[in-house]
Formats: sequence, C-alpha cells, structure tokens
Amino acid sequence: MRTVHTAVSGETAEGVLRELGQFAIDRGHASEGYVEALLDREAEFPTGLAVPTAEFDIAIPHADPEYVEESAVVLALPDRPVAFRDMDDPDDTVAAGVVMLLLADEGEEYTAFLSNLANLFQHPQFAEAVEAGDPEWILDLVDGACL
Repeated sequence: MRTVHTAVSGETAEGVLRELGQFAIDRGHASEGYVEALLDREAEFPTGLAVPTAEFDIAIPHADPEYVEESAVVLALPDRPVAFRDMDDPDDTVAAGVVMLLLADEGEEYTAFLSNLANLFQHPQFAEAVEAGDPEWILDLVDGACL
C-alpha cells in the first residue's frame, strides 16, 4: 500500500472529497467513477471521527473496492478544519483537520489496517505530527504502525 500527501483547497467535505478522488484517479490509484462512488458512500456512511484525546478530528473516506486500481492512503491536511458528518452520529459533524482517503480491498488486511489506524490516532506522537502540520511525519507513522 502506498502513502502519499496532497494539498487540498476545498472548504466543504464534498469539495475535499472531489479533490482527493480526482487525485487518486490521476495517480492511477482509482478508476473513473471513483469520485461519484466516494461521494455516494460518504452520503450513506459518514466517515468523520472525533478524536477525544486530540485537538483535531479525522475523516477516513473510502469507496467500494471495485474502483480501486492500487491500494493507497492519500493524506490531506486542510488549511482549516472541514466539517464531515460524524460516523457515530450522522446528524452531527466533526471538524476534520486530517483527511485520510483509503483505497483498498475490503478483507482481513483492510480490517487490520483500520484497527491499527484507529490505535495510531490515539498515540501522542500522531497528535504531535498533526499539530506540527508535517505530512511526511504523519505518513511515516502510518507506514510504521499500519502497513
């Protein structure tokens, strides 16, 4: 699984998802139709996640694996937090300062990756990397803890 960083300028969840989805297509990680599949899945199953141990929240958007050409994590650190619907309470939102687009097949490896990622979000070093705004440090932590 590859890990990459890209800048985003979107100020809404939809805007950020469109940018990240198109980035994934342009880089060969996803096929045409991925952006719409990503938006559809986010509408049905929100991916915002509150991180009570940090001063930022996270969104972990993804779409059906049929559009995935190459497994990857695409990291974005918006200039300002972006409101994503909360996965635990879809009527509420979280202010995502970190967005990690996941492109992977859903299987045991994917489930283990998500579990490791959730544990990483609680780690003080992850919070330090996010607060420093250092995408390479964040991706190194993801690589070390999850891949």
